Amino acid sequence: MKGLIKEAKEFLEENVENEFVRDAGIIADAQRIEHYEIAGYGTVLRFAKELGYTVIAEKLNKTLQEEYAADEKLNSLATNQINRKAD
Repeated sequence: MKGLIKEAKEFLEENVENEFVRDAGIIADAQRIEHYEIAGYGTVLRFAKELGYTVIAEKLNKTLQEEYAADEKLNSLATNQINRKAD
């Protein structure tokens, strides 16, 4: 995660003239972070289910679904608005 955050900060420090290219880059960085979180929550959710921790699994699943929703919003924003203008 530290590496992903470092990459995002480095991108933000670059001199990008086209604001849509900058926005597309920010979205890409945010999606990489979301995917990392999805992988983490998905893994611990599976562990919780296998160990019989039903209440914990339900909470983890709720958080996992929130991460999926955030990723979908970013994807929609990128594909429906930003990426087309970032050429």
